Amino acid sequence: MITRIPLILITSALLFTVLSFAQESNYIKGELIIQFKYEVNVEEFKAGYDDLLLTESRLLSDRMNIWLFSYDAKDKDDIQVKFRVSRDSRVKAVQFNHILSLRDETVWDPLFPDDPQFGSQWGLHNTGQSGGTPDADIDAPEAWDIAIGGVTVLGDTIVVAVVDGGCQLDHPDLNQNYWFNWNEIPNNSIDDDSNGYVDDFRGWNAYDNSQNIPNDSHGTHVCGIAGATGNNSTGVSGVNWNVKVMPIAGASSDESTVVAAYAYALELRTQYNETNGQLGAFIVSTNSSFGVDLGQPANYPIWCAMYDSLGVQGILSPCATANANWDIDVVGDIPTACPSDYMVAVTNTTRNDLKNSNAAYGLTTIDLGAPGTSILSTYTGSTYNTLTGTSMATPMVAGAIALMFAASDSSHMLQYKNDPSTGAIMFRDILFDAVDSIAALQGITVTGGRLNVFNAAQLISSPVVPVELVSFTVIPSSNGFLLEWKTATETNNFGFDVEKLKESNLNWEKIAFIAGHGTTTETKNYSFIDDELSGGKYFFRLKQIDYNGAFSYSGIVEADASVPGEFSLEQNYPNPFNPVTKIKFSIPESSIVNLKVYDVIGNEVATLIHEQKDAGFYEVEFNAEKLGSGVYFYTLKAGSRVASKKMILIK
Repeated sequence: MITRIPLILITSALLFTVLSFAQESNYIKGELIIQFKYEVNVEEFKAGYDDLLLTESRLLSDRMNIWLFSYDAKDKDDIQVKFRVSRDSRVKAVQFNHILSLRDETVWDPLFPDDPQFGSQWGLHNTGQSGGTPDADIDAPEAWDIAIGGVTVLGDTIVVAVVDGGCQLDHPDLNQNYWFNWNEIPNNSIDDDSNGYVDDFRGWNAYDNSQNIPNDSHGTHVCGIAGATGNNSTGVSGVNWNVKVMPIAGASSDESTVVAAYAYALELRTQYNETNGQLGAFIVSTNSSFGVDLGQPANYPIWCAMYDSLGVQGILSPCATANANWDIDVVGDIPTACPSDYMVAVTNTTRNDLKNSNAAYGLTTIDLGAPGTSILSTYTGSTYNTLTGTSMATPMVAGAIALMFAASDSSHMLQYKNDPSTGAIMFRDILFDAVDSIAALQGITVTGGRLNVFNAAQLISSPVVPVELVSFTVIPSSNGFLLEWKTATETNNFGFDVEKLKESNLNWEKIAFIAGHGTTTETKNYSFIDDELSGGKYFFRLKQIDYNGAFSYSGIVEADASVPGEFSLEQNYPNPFNPVTKIKFSIPESSIVNLKVYDVIGNEVATLIHEQKDAGFYEVEFNAEKLGSGVYFYTLKAGSRVASKKMILIK
């Protein structure tokens, strides 16, 4: 069956494609460079754009028919203007007039937006206004000199999912940055993109399982902190100028609604991963500014587990801690006491780099602070308002994560796309490493610091250094393999895919991603259990990412799973036991093998093996039915090799 899509929706999808891959910031507003296909009458051409006040400024090349035009950029969407001109049959190519820089030593000059109320946004840029401490901020203008949000270096449109009460979808400082599901036809009562949600064109309402997003003041404020449109001569600026904000209505006193809200974000990102970006959304962070005071994670296993599920798909989830001066390590909190590595717990700092007196803390539970006191942002009624709370600090972090993705170089992004779960931890660790250490958070938070998005953007934009291997070995064990390798130079932030190929198979299988540091004196290793291990030859290689983001491979190492790589004696299982346990061992060559059991004073109580054995992996059962409870030792001798272990019999 052929599905016929209305022309207007095809145009919308095409516009989405242009917006996704052409968001830019380093250009002169109100100017276009246009190349015509053939000689045109400039006056006639301009007549079709009277509403733009299009004016020719300069003929740049007569031979190539290239002109510089200017237009009235006030209240205009530059991307839409460029797209409109590009569809003119007379136009061969059109682009913005970009701002260039000399390729001398890198200097990070602050980039300030023209939003009229930016001067009151102390959390982004603190000059001491209203009695604040200069530079007690997240260094946003410095970060914007690196990136302003929007699209990754690999072309993924970056999305922040805000789980809250809803938002004002037509707010003039947010409407350009809200996310649209261009794979869904609105209001046709059909799940066009097969994601399980009908008509989810603007996000999702988990309260009543509908596409209708409520108009909510708190959610509008939170959305603006993370992603109000910057440098648009209107209101305020978000941490990102161009990020896409996905509204999910789900901040509720009903836990099931919260789970359903997170489930929507999980489905959209999973769909994006599974379709290589053809469907779904490239959600990199969620934001939640709600919770359960004094809640204990043991009572909320499903809610807490959602953060791990989101993390496996590549999503970090900043969460607001309690608005009370509590030690969360002691009293608990949901969600900020949840143990997930992918949940980022945030507390509230002031314009003087102090912890707000009504914000929680915790040396092992609360990760970092962010500005959350007297924060100016968007508000319902197309207005702006100042609010205080951990609710305001958390979208600073969610927005900063999104900005890191816009700033990331190709090598970090390729590592992330290759393994989203490990890649998300890489982004989290860089976010934590980048904080400004402040006295007020030392000893009461994990990082001891306050968010600094400039430091994070700078770190993530530095390319991964390629790694040179000097050794790579594989040692078979009784139920898996031990891999060891050594690098030639000290490097940071690199990673390897460990790949395995069985002799009878055709395709390489990825079995792990290993990230970390390497030095010339340190041998890295990774051991794993292989449930499909059987006799025969296996081949292994390490796949790494070079300076330009291209993949490179180590040499291939062969291992025979039927021949042990080393002499080993494993811990008996079960242990403690009653009365039967099993003992595994391996010998790398044919030997006379003795396996005996002794009591604590050295008396031999059992001989399990005393015979010649070929090289191989062995398992022996020990029945201690006739022995009493206590501690025993078992010793393996094979040729000149000896090993012993302790076991406990409990009857």
